[in-house]
Amino acid sequence: MEIVLSCPQCGAEVDLNEDASVFRCRYCDSTLKPTGRNEVESFFFPPKGTVTQVGKALAASLSKQGRRIRVIGGQILYAPYWRVRGQIFQWVFGRKYETGQSGVSSFDDFKRARASPYYRTFPAFNSARWQVISLGLRVQVLKMYPYNREKMDPDAVILRQEVPLGEAVKRALQVPTQTLTGPRERIELIKTQLIGETYSLLYFPFHCMSVAEGSREQLVMVDGLSHKVIEGQASIQEVDRETRVLHLPSRPMDFIPFKCPNCGWDFPYRPFSRVHLCRTCARAWEERGGKYQEVGFTVTTGKGPVKASDPYLPFWKLMLVIEAKGRTYDDLKAFYELLPQTRVQPPETLANRPILFYVPAFRIRNPVAVERFAARFTRIQPVIPESSPPADFHAIKAADVWLPAGEAAEMAEVILLGMIPKRARRTLAVLKGADLRLKSHGLLWMRFREEGIFLRETVTDFAIQKNCVEID
Repeated sequence: MEIVLSCPQCGAEVDLNEDASVFRCRYCDSTLKPTGRNEVESFFFPPKGTVTQVGKALAASLSKQGRRIRVIGGQILYAPYWRVRGQIFQWVFGRKYETGQSGVSSFDDFKRARASPYYRTFPAFNSARWQVISLGLRVQVLKMYPYNREKMDPDAVILRQEVPLGEAVKRALQVPTQTLTGPRERIELIKTQLIGETYSLLYFPFHCMSVAEGSREQLVMVDGLSHKVIEGQASIQEVDRETRVLHLPSRPMDFIPFKCPNCGWDFPYRPFSRVHLCRTCARAWEERGGKYQEVGFTVTTGKGPVKASDPYLPFWKLMLVIEAKGRTYDDLKAFYELLPQTRVQPPETLANRPILFYVPAFRIRNPVAVERFAARFTRIQPVIPESSPPADFHAIKAADVWLPAGEAAEMAEVILLGMIPKRARRTLAVLKGADLRLKSHGLLWMRFREEGIFLRETVTDFAIQKNCVEID
């Protein structure tokens, strides 16, 4: 989906990919950082055709149905819709029952995971008067504009937003999702998590036409893009009464220089990265509230000889406390009581080590495969030597940070379930209602080495296929 912007430098109209966090003008080549991309944003779609054109087409269309109407007037009406985008992760635990030819029944425990893109729109206003409960997938291919009252029809009315952000979040999380089950399966746990979700308000246009049929006057709502008549009725008084207040939950999109606040040099142009690395002073920055905030990070060179072609993948390293069944698990000794390891370690050393989760922060193509890698990696709790950025940091092949720190904590819940063996029923009973409490977090770039179709982490030797991740 493209956002149509006016370049702050030259004024040209330029398209910005919705997932991009950096703006570059293709006319004047200026590079700027749009602010508020991690917050709620508001957009609008310009209508097609004028009110006069739509009125004539409406009268002609209804006359074919034998209805003789007279168009009195009309105006543009913008209705707000919440749009939610993200990634759905779902774990399903249960038992599958089989009956053999001899009539003997048997069962086996199973554990399945799935991941799929999530997209939904729903009204942010009182939609009982006409039935447009969703904008569908068509808005995915339409160009949208940042909300700007001056660029919209000056005579347009705007419906008041009545569904707050908190309620929109609840609705998004309550959506039923398809489960991977069969007719002979008994489900014991379904855990669904929405990861990396973004919320935005889309102001969609309607033509609000006042028509007279005989002595009766009524409103006819027409889709502002498809020009289809909307089912339902609304009185002129209702629409007029409910369009007086407008409150946007977000600030207008602004721009700040795409330069390191510390040394003043330009950041490398990485349009989809949420964290920007300065190759000059070796510092990392993230935009929050219209300003750059420094993000602390470390680097691990791992084992073996370092090659210039070795990719470094970013992970959020989270120090977490697990609270379940009235007990707190805050060290590795307690952690391994739930998830025993095959290799026995001295209890006195485990009691002094915190529980660390390693959440992939890079862009991924195969979410399930990457989650399995993270669960396997986190479960063994490896001791990884970390250091400050090396002297040749400007030359390393560091992948972009795509997942924000706030979403990493939610992804940790998915990773926790991924560590539970399918037959560990006691562990599942304890952890299925567990809460994770974040104590601290940091960013870590880990060195991998390329081996054929795999990327192999150099400390644990765990591998993941190259086509599961996106590295420029």
